Amino acid sequence: VVLLIFSSGKMVITGAKRENEVFEAVNNIYNILKENGCIRGSLAP
Repeated sequence: VVLLIFSSGKMVITGAKRENEVFEAVNNIYNILKENGCIRGSLAP
């Protein structure tokens, strides 16, 4: 799975074979960015 993350906050995710791979990738990158102070607030539902 490849994530392109733009300064606008938009993401492009490609390479996933199953939908759950997309959710896992987003959760992983969200946690990494939050731990490094790049995100404030919570993940939108």
